[in-house]
Formats: sequence, structure tokens, C-alpha cells
Amino acid sequence: MTAALPPAGWYPDPSGARGQRYFDGAEWTPHYASTLSLDQRSEILEEAISNHYPWARVESRTPTQAVLFLGGGVSGWAHAMCALLTVVTCGLFGIIWLVVAATSPERRAYVAVDSYGNVTFN
Repeated sequence: MTAALPPAGWYPDPSGARGQRYFDGAEWTPHYASTLSLDQRSEILEEAISNHYPWARVESRTPTQAVLFLGGGVSGWAHAMCALLTVVTCGLFGIIWLVVAATSPERRAYVAVDSYGNVTFN
């Protein structure tokens, strides 16, 4: 005697992944549904930002995605060194400092959390 199959419906994903998967009464379908709330996804995003980019400034943010400003090509310690060299050289190094700071590209990162809690970094 075989066990009766459960009725069609949404069940926890048998693979162990987050979310639910639809069982059509005979087999598992390729349809998935998230069980994560918007607040949970927002917490995952906040944790990802603080773990991977703790120094970055958030330029824009929604509950599930953020654009981070990572800075230009000249970092904080480099600015301190340039300031010291400008003082030591009576302002001559300041010209180099201005050129480097003005031509350094700004770097940004895009972080997003999908409905299953997966984090994407670009």
C-alpha cells in the first residue's frame, strides 16, 4: 500500500532552500514563492551593507536595494598624506593633490536582496 500524496498547494521547498514551492498533487513544479517579509529582506540588506561595505556612504536606499558611494580613487589616509606634503613643500604639492583628487573616478556599489533572501553585489 502506498502513502497518499498531499493535495496540491504551497509547501516548504523540499530542497531546503528558503521559501515555498508549489506541489501540483503529483510532482513539484518550478514555481517558487518567498516567505520573507519586506522587513526581513531589509534586515538582510542592512547586514550585507555593514559586513561588506562598513565605510561606504548610502546614497539611496529602498527596503530591498541600496546604492553605496565607495569614494574616489584617493582615500582618507592619502588625503592626510597629501595635506602633510603640501605643508612641507609650501603649497607646491597642493597642485598635484588637486589634479589627482579631481581626476579620480568615483566608485559606487549596488546591493540588492531578492525575495528569497539572496544578496547581489554589483
